[in-house]
Amino acid sequence: MVKRKMYSFEETRHSQRGITSTVLGIMALVMFLALIYTAAYQEGNGGAYLGSIGITAMIITIYGLVCGLRSFQEKNKIYTFSKIGSILNGVLIAGWIGLILLGLE
Repeated sequence: MVKRKMYSFEETRHSQRGITSTVLGIMALVMFLALIYTAAYQEGNGGAYLGSIGITAMIITIYGLVCGLRSFQEKNKIYTFSKIGSILNGVLIAGWIGLILLGLE
């Protein structure tokens, strides 16, 4: 049997969850870099404030990854931001895990 091409004239848009994932990933990346710079500037004496901001950034990263992965379930959407957000948040989670393991050493 010959497969026929189906044409859709429906307007496709970017996935809303994908955009949210990308924005959360960028926010978490800025927080991650700012925390590393601040901790290095204070020579490791950041205290509880830097720790609480770091935990908040980790939670944002995890939520961004979940949003990015769930955005692939939406139908008739453009998944560019979903891919960017998922990859960015995945790399950030790996960075956080590496930073925690470095701290345990």
